Amino acid sequence: MEQVSETEQLIFDIAQMEWELFQNVQNTGGRASCQNDSDTFFKMRMSQWMVYSKETLESYMEDLRSSIEQGRNLIFEKYGFMMETTYPEEFEGIKEHLPKVSPEMEKMIDEMADIHVKWDKEVYEKYPHIRENGRVFRSSEDSVQNGSSSESYLKGEYKTYSRETVELIYKQVKQAVDAGENLLEKIIENEVRFYGYQSLEDAEEKQSEKE
Repeated sequence: MEQVSETEQLIFDIAQMEWELFQNVQNTGGRASCQNDSDTFFKMRMSQWMVYSKETLESYMEDLRSSIEQGRNLIFEKYGFMMETTYPEEFEGIKEHLPKVSPEMEKMIDEMADIHVKWDKEVYEKYPHIRENGRVFRSSEDSVQNGSSSESYLKGEYKTYSRETVELIYKQVKQAVDAGENLLEKIIENEVRFYGYQSLEDAEEKQSEKE
């Protein structure tokens, strides 16, 4: 049996904690179907965390632990922030329960969101069949019909993190840009491998054949 590394265990433990928090999120329309789909949830969340350093993972794990001790639910807060552009009236009723974000963090978050949208568009150009059913790109496209964009989702998530975690992710994002790497592409490659594809190219080809 293959040995699980310390980092792999940490990634799984993070996803497990997020799943448990996700189960406690109350939607206005009742329980969402995705709250019953642990397989997809774990694949998506683990794929994301696999691209980050152990230092970043440990910092976020501490965010999760400390927030739970404070009676907070970071998953609820993420979706709360995302409601600002899709359900603005309901957002007004919950915004006082969301964490305050400093101008310095806002600046880092906005910059990272812009980079991720650029990466997202690059992925769409290279792998249109994989990406075509994903979120719209920009917050300006948000609506009840479209749902929340990649930009709004990312900003909502980052706003729940501690300053330390945001700074660590910001550092990695900037390093990736300098190296000409696309972290989002790496995340999606992790996802398709979880689903049994050999590579993004393999997944793109198989998806195109289905249509």
